[in-house]
Amino acid sequence: MPYIYNTPQDQQDMLEAIGVSSIEDLFDQIPAEVRLARPLDLAPAHSEMELSQHLAGLAAQNLHTANSVCFLGGGSYDHFVPAVVDAIASRGEFYTSYTPYQPEVSQGNLQVMFEYQTLICQLTGMDVSNASLYDGGNAAAEAVLMAMSATKRTGKVVVPASVHPEYRQILETYLTSLNTELVTVPAEDGATALAALEAAVDEDTACVLVQHPNFFGAVEQTEDIAHIAHQKGALLVVAFDPISLGLLKRPGDCGADIAVAEGQSLGTPMQYGGPYLGIMACREKFVRRLPGRIGGETVDRRGRRCWVLTLQTREQHIRREKATSNICTNQGLFALRAAIYLATLGPQGLRETAELCVQKANYARQQITQLDRFADAFSRPAFKEFVVRDRNNQVGPMLRDAAEQGILAGIPLQKWYPHLSDCFLVTVTEQRTKQQIEALANCLANAQQPTAIHA
Repeated sequence: MPYIYNTPQDQQDMLEAIGVSSIEDLFDQIPAEVRLARPLDLAPAHSEMELSQHLAGLAAQNLHTANSVCFLGGGSYDHFVPAVVDAIASRGEFYTSYTPYQPEVSQGNLQVMFEYQTLICQLTGMDVSNASLYDGGNAAAEAVLMAMSATKRTGKVVVPASVHPEYRQILETYLTSLNTELVTVPAEDGATALAALEAAVDEDTACVLVQHPNFFGAVEQTEDIAHIAHQKGALLVVAFDPISLGLLKRPGDCGADIAVAEGQSLGTPMQYGGPYLGIMACREKFVRRLPGRIGGETVDRRGRRCWVLTLQTREQHIRREKATSNICTNQGLFALRAAIYLATLGPQGLRETAELCVQKANYARQQITQLDRFADAFSRPAFKEFVVRDRNNQVGPMLRDAAEQGILAGIPLQKWYPHLSDCFLVTVTEQRTKQQIEALANCLANAQQPTAIHA
């Protein structure tokens, strides 16, 4: 922990700067009757060594990916982060640099933006990328607002139930004051019910937001969904898993107009859920409606290659009512990490990572569902996540038992999907070994059984 000194002279200097004579004077505005009139009941003070040991002991009680085996997912993934990502992103000129209010003097920042955008466009098959948004849910909601602006339709937005439930919650919050109907289309066998989707999309629909692979890990029929949206004049927003594009078709090749993603899997640890990276890319015709920053390449007056902030009139450079979004300070450091990660792996490395995810997830799915207690909740092909049904309907106690054995076995789905109260989501990344997968299956096989109640 850092050592922060605070001498009596330091305290006196601060009091003089504030304009009071004692620390007690700072509390004068608090009525005496509500103040604690005795010393706090604290344990005796520790020495520095004792305190360090005590805090280390408390920290050791936390269950995390460094001291357990992680099969958690649902938007935050335990992917391998090459050492080069930390080495470059930890350079002082990167982690101390923030929003470039005089952008042209920040050539390094702008170059990072430009290279990140280039990689995202190559990854997604889209024409333009920004750099960047706050997280995947924020990017999805901003994409929907962008689609509403582009189509000039504000009546309806259609979202399948297979889209991440927290993305849908964020979107609902965004749309609360806009008088826009948010229509949720049911899922069939873990993916979008196409007939229900087609019935829901009409001439008032601004866009369809689909996730591919979806929250359940299942592969969606994205091209069919694109056709349904486009024949009614609506746009298609695709929320994708960046790692999946090592194997699956790019959003741009599936008919997406706007592509968004949570970029955490590209070189950022799980970090208790954030801060993360929101990825957004689109067709060139929508570039002037794209929120967030855009770095561009040009030449200076001497003909040398340089970078600028392109189409600046987006946030602080324009009147509030004309801004494309409220995005100002972006997740530039995490965009840098994503750029380093993608450049390090390259197309072949990304493909190999995706293949390992698919192969290991399929092996885990086979190992778990061959047990009498468990069954596949859905039959559709999946990428790296799949849903398991517990025939004993004891998901909570079972996952707690597994955690006590050092295995984070999955995420219960009842919180978001009450009809899936007997189901849990399992995620398998390239980091999981054959032995760890078999240990998971063995742990679940021996998990606590429900106790019989006798009259």
